[in-house]
Amino acid sequence: MRRWIGSFMLLLALCLGAFTNAIASSDAPQQLTVALYPWVPRLDQFKRAIQAEWNKVRPDIALNFVSSSDWDGGYKNNPPANVDVFVYDAMFFDYFRTQNWLEPLAANEVQNLDDFVPYAIEGVKVGDAYYSIPQLGCASLLFYRKNDTALVAAKTLTDVKTVLGQCTYTSTIPPDTRGLLVDMSGKTTNASLYLDTTHSLNDIYPLPLPWTPSDLNPTSVNNMRTILATASYENGTADTPGQYDRSTWFSNGWGRAVIAYSESMSAMSEETRQNIDFKVMPFSDGHQSSLFYADVIGVNPTTRTRGTRSLAVQLANVMAASATMVQSVGPDASERTPQYLFVTRPSALQTLAQAFPLYQKMSSLLDTSDPLMFKVNARSRDWLSTMGTPIQQTVRSDYPCGCDVDTTQAIPNYATAKSICPTVCSGQGGWNGQWTNVFPAAPRGRSACGCNACPVSATR
Repeated sequence: MRRWIGSFMLLLALCLGAFTNAIASSDAPQQLTVALYPWVPRLDQFKRAIQAEWNKVRPDIALNFVSSSDWDGGYKNNPPANVDVFVYDAMFFDYFRTQNWLEPLAANEVQNLDDFVPYAIEGVKVGDAYYSIPQLGCASLLFYRKNDTALVAAKTLTDVKTVLGQCTYTSTIPPDTRGLLVDMSGKTTNASLYLDTTHSLNDIYPLPLPWTPSDLNPTSVNNMRTILATASYENGTADTPGQYDRSTWFSNGWGRAVIAYSESMSAMSEETRQNIDFKVMPFSDGHQSSLFYADVIGVNPTTRTRGTRSLAVQLANVMAASATMVQSVGPDASERTPQYLFVTRPSALQTLAQAFPLYQKMSSLLDTSDPLMFKVNARSRDWLSTMGTPIQQTVRSDYPCGCDVDTTQAIPNYATAKSICPTVCSGQGGWNGQWTNVFPAAPRGRSACGCNACPVSATR
């Protein structure tokens, strides 16, 4: 009897232990949810690299990557409560922090703290805490061909304007290697460019914000108008389907220079990459410190209630690790071309530069530009909502050059142009005497008339 009771008690203990372990196991985190910054050339490569490195340290914890349609990098969307780790544009750093969307990290929670580009790690530190971990950086760069000695020597906005000229073309795509290509289509883009231009004039940091059109710095506005006229109205305002269309056009031989981010080099041909040079775009005639953007990794404070904070911090460090970044932005199995994204780990930049010399040039810009992180204060969302459209409209007003207007009627000769174009341009300041059938100035199979003013509908 005693033997039976003893056996029964042992069996009961084993069952209870197994039951308790099952409960504990079911309560333990099984996965982490991650939202990556979506505006990169190859987002899936980031997912593969992060997953591969994470599997080395925590293969027992699955990663659930949020769709890019559900996370825009913080421009309009708030970090979803169920996301453990998210990557966002650091221009919203102060706003996110004041909204309590960023978990503070102690210095000993950020791995390899000394292996960060100074502007990036300093930009996410408040007091003794780090409210994000840097991942990527970028700046507005001026790309041109190596043999263009005039642009090589240009150091100021006036220099660039003098070399490129103004009103040299009126179409969306330049007809040949003339003029500038630049994306000034979006409201956020225009607002950010205004702040960048103003900082290049006055070197004030943190960046002061104008809240009414009358508060806008007139010199900043004029400098932006200069840039738009050095391109064309249609080129600067066109909302193209691809992120890097203007750099592709430049690579195809259209335009003399293009303002773009470093990652746009991934859309250029290898021949173009072998024959280009670039510098931080001068938005004024001053020589101030440059503003560099950053995409940084935030840990969601909701991880504390889910019991995933420790894992989330570990994952954030893996995502920002030098080895992960090299795999994320370098060549991979499907693409031999790097993504040419700035990474904020000097060690990763050095590794990439060994095989891809353009990365050495990118790295040197960080050493010579005295960069500061592009951040807008805690009212960033309100300011963009209030001033994005006024800045965009103010810059587009009083445009000094004309625009091409497409026509469905074929124009085979000047005589036909004289009969068609005055009517086409009647609402756009009249006909300037020019017309074309030639792509890319005219869409394939169509003709275009040169008008003295740009259509109101182009202001969007």
